[in-house]
Amino acid sequence: MTLRCVLAVLLTLTPAVAQDIDSANFGRKAAPSLTDNAESKSERDAFRALFSAKQPQQKKSLALDFATRFPASWLLATAWQMAAAACVDLEDNACVMEYARQSIELRPENPLLLIALARAELIGGQAARAKSDARDALLWLSVLAGPSGVPPAAWDKTRRSLEEYTRRIAGAGPPQLPPAQDQRKADFAGSESCRSCHQAVFESWQQTGMAKMLRPRQEASLLADFARTIEIGEARIGGASQPWFEIRTPDKSWKRYSVDYAIGSKWQQAYATSLPDGRLFVFPLQFNALSKKWLNYWQIIDPPGSERARVSHFPDLSETTSYQRNCAVCHTSQLHLRQQGDATMERAAFREPGVNCEMCHGASARHAAEMKSGKPSPHAAAEPPFRFASLDHVDATLICGQCHRQSALRNLGPSGEMNFTPDSPFFARLLSDMAAELSPRAVYKDGRLRETTFIGEAFMRSACFLRGQAQCASCHNPHPANAQSNPVSLKFSQDPDRMCLQCHQKLAESIPLHTRHAQQSAGSRCTACHMPPIMNALSFRAASHQISDIPSAGLVARFGAEQSPNACLLCHRDKAANWLKEQLAQYRREP
Repeated sequence: MTLRCVLAVLLTLTPAVAQDIDSANFGRKAAPSLTDNAESKSERDAFRALFSAKQPQQKKSLALDFATRFPASWLLATAWQMAAAACVDLEDNACVMEYARQSIELRPENPLLLIALARAELIGGQAARAKSDARDALLWLSVLAGPSGVPPAAWDKTRRSLEEYTRRIAGAGPPQLPPAQDQRKADFAGSESCRSCHQAVFESWQQTGMAKMLRPRQEASLLADFARTIEIGEARIGGASQPWFEIRTPDKSWKRYSVDYAIGSKWQQAYATSLPDGRLFVFPLQFNALSKKWLNYWQIIDPPGSERARVSHFPDLSETTSYQRNCAVCHTSQLHLRQQGDATMERAAFREPGVNCEMCHGASARHAAEMKSGKPSPHAAAEPPFRFASLDHVDATLICGQCHRQSALRNLGPSGEMNFTPDSPFFARLLSDMAAELSPRAVYKDGRLRETTFIGEAFMRSACFLRGQAQCASCHNPHPANAQSNPVSLKFSQDPDRMCLQCHQKLAESIPLHTRHAQQSAGSRCTACHMPPIMNALSFRAASHQISDIPSAGLVARFGAEQSPNACLLCHRDKAANWLKEQLAQYRREP
């Protein structure tokens, strides 16, 4: 089968919604159909007809008809993809370029469509654009899993062929093999082993939210007041120095659970009880530090009918409220099955609560022993302990993405490892679901990510990352000296614009000319336009990390301000899309 035919087939596979917004993604499960996101029967029927079409000309016609009839559909990016796929089959390269670009505007991380686009651009004489799109395709091929309808073994073979072809377009050399590694097992030393040499950093890390992701109740600073007993629906909370939760049973009595662990320490805190067999279960009610109220957090974020949000079901101690199954991969360090072959994730053990040094810097027992003996040995950048300044910016971002990419597909290691690998290098590139398979709860209609659990995916769409060398540590210091006053760990918390201006130095010479706002005003901040607060973070809005060029009037006009929140209109609330269009046009005309 030719490459053109392979692309045409792969691009027309029916995707499935496969990702929750707040649970670890251990393998793909049966998921709702993408058609469930249709907002009317006519839209659903039109989408199904599109996927049922066999002839490319018919598929193209139905795709364009769908885009015309439902211009603000959740499914628009997929419809444009179907149109581009039909054009690949029809060998109409101009048509491929037109429709592929419209789909990619909404769902940028689409390697198959990018390869088809790069191929069409190369044939059409647009070599520079083809090279750029091919390089993006290579990145996404390396970090995304295959389409949900393709078996992993078949996808691996297909991916290798696609990569080889795409490298030729991109002008990239053969894939670089990882440096030869010391075959001795890379053991973990534990955070305390870092203290003697890195005292200041260690003490700063101890004060961060990462270190306090999970803490035994005796070591935690509890945000909630358990001194007085309060009743909230079917739950009761109290216990003072020995805090507990109680759940009302069907016979109207109360079943008590001790609070053994606190989860989180900054904006919201959850509480877990521990069973004798090592299982931890998380109570549905959490305490929000901003509103000073108890909230049923899962009821807020889950779709209707969520089992774990039903307080009365907590005594079932089901998988849905299991800490190890849903939370531990990002809240505890060196999580692993208690014994090899034990497939019960709910009984998984961890080396340390919270995110420890080696979750980011890798297994460092050998390094600690060498430093203690006074005989340090040189090691490559890709060997632990990692120095982020020496790492490739993709690898550095993916290390942070262990926890900050919600779509990451978790696979158990050979000995039951759940969030680390015992050999050097300690992390593998966690693959993620493709963006087309994310649910509307995760994305706006304009394609931008709406939940902070997907903040890593949002950042990887940014030009700073795709065209530059930016990584998370370019703007964030994971163990700042001022953790209490700097809860988001900004690198330059007193001068946040500096995080952008360290690269965009020419803009610093005339900030008002660039921003069209007074220099010290809120509208003149880099983040005001390029990182608007549109991501849901517990009970407030956080800055989007899909660092954009300029706000788009066209997307607002198509999808509306609710499904395409716009940086300008977030401040200028009395204005509309037409005003925005005029202002942006004037901005482009001015010198």
